[in-house]
This record gives sequence, structure tokens and C-alpha cells, in this order.
Amino acid sequence: MSLTHPNVTVTAHQIASVSGILPVTLIVPNHRADLPPLVALHGISRNADELAALLAPTAGTHGRIVVVPHFAADRWPHFQRPCRAARPDLALLAMLAHLALIDPVFAGRVEMFGHSGGAQLAHRFAMLYPQRVARLNLAAAGWYCLPDASMAHPYGLGVVDTHSDSLTWARRHRQALSAYLSLPVHVCVGTEDSDRDDALRKAPDLDQIQGRTRVARAQTYVGRFRAAAQAHGIAPDISLRMLPGVAHNVTQALTQTDLAARLLAGTPTRALAKAS
Repeated sequence: MSLTHPNVTVTAHQIASVSGILPVTLIVPNHRADLPPLVALHGISRNADELAALLAPTAGTHGRIVVVPHFAADRWPHFQRPCRAARPDLALLAMLAHLALIDPVFAGRVEMFGHSGGAQLAHRFAMLYPQRVARLNLAAAGWYCLPDASMAHPYGLGVVDTHSDSLTWARRHRQALSAYLSLPVHVCVGTEDSDRDDALRKAPDLDQIQGRTRVARAQTYVGRFRAAAQAHGIAPDISLRMLPGVAHNVTQALTQTDLAARLLAGTPTRALAKAS
């Protein structure tokens, strides 16, 4: 991609993993703050270049490293969650390992931001590998893996068919559940993001339990997260923010609100180390 900004250096990388080659845009500010890197995950439009361009100016202002992977449709047709056909989680782990050879800051925890399908991948990655995540920022996910057994996997941690692949994945997501529920999580969704468009998954059980819109599903996820954390004896650190006038559009969310500034301001790594 061609992206220039006076306060950042932008480089492109092709990172090999067992799941395939993952193209990555790395944005490094000229004056770095004491902040963990932010991994920004695109949605099903796969607009990684647009996302990088939207975040680069604010990254330079706040001194925040940002990395934006691109999950190509031919290799990761369903990148939103790990599955047997494609393992986006393994590609992200390989990305962090590769970038740690370039900059040791990537050997520690990273913050994650995802919009729509990217928010789906972000919270599922955090469920599997909470030890790699400093903070989770989810914007307008279409649906969630609830941290309880109220729905069968992948919608929750319940299992209907004990002989199916869902049993294995439900168990994997349960293994680090306490650590996941201990993470700071910020959820946001636009006040106008209420359309049941073609990209929104629809099913009777999903509509009934999680809600019929992205707004309702975000509210359900936050409520279930809080309840699950409390059931595990954990004080939940999760919030929900409504973005006024924003529809299901990441450009609108990042340019018409202060979301980009909030994301890139971050929490110093020293504070995160003391809290973990």
C-alpha cells in the first residue's frame, strides 16, 4: 500500500504462518510513547488499507504503534473465528512472533481493536490467548461468543453434539475463561447501527438470546460478560459506549467521533504490567 504521514513510518510485511501468508501494515510513530502496540482488525469488507490510513495520523499524534493485518478472502473466507479450514488465530500469533524479532515490544501484550467481523475475531482471539492481550476494543460485532453455556458454540460455550468439532472448540475457549473475564474490555456500537442487513447473521435462537440488531447484541454481550465475571469472583472491567449518529461504518466511527483518539491514547505499558 502507499501510505505516508509526516509523524509515522509505514512498512509492509508478508508474514508466513501455518495458515498461509498474512500481509501486514506496520505503522510506527516517529516519537513513541510508553504504550503497547494496537492490533487493528478489519471487517468483512477487508478494508485493511483504509483502516491503516484512518489510524495513522492519530497513531503519530499519540506515539502509538499500530499493526493492521489483511485476511485475504481466498485464504481466510471466514476469518472472523478460528476453524479447521483456516486458523486466523495462528496467523496472528505468527505475526506477533515475527514482529517481536523487529521490535521486542511485540513480545508483550498488545491491545486489540476490531470492527464488525474484526471485533468477532478479536474477542475470540482474546478468549483463546488472554495472556497476549492487554485490552480489548470491540466495535459493532455482528454477534458474539457469549462467555457462558446459554448458547452452543460458536454462539456461546455450550455444546449440543458431543461428537462435533464444536466440543473441542468450546473446551478451548473455556480453558482460559477466567483470564479472559479479567481483561479490560470496551465495547462500542453506533446508535444508527440497527439495520438487519445482509451481513448480519440471522437465526431464531441468535435473535432470541443475543438480540435482533448489533446494538442489542452488544448490550447482551456486555451483560453476559459482567455476569460471567461475577460468577467467577472477578470484578468485571467492561463498558459499553453508544456512538451517536454512527451506522455500521468504520470510517464514520473513527472520523465522526473521538473513537480513534480514545483507541490510540491507550494505557501505558507500566500501568498494564502492574495490573496484570
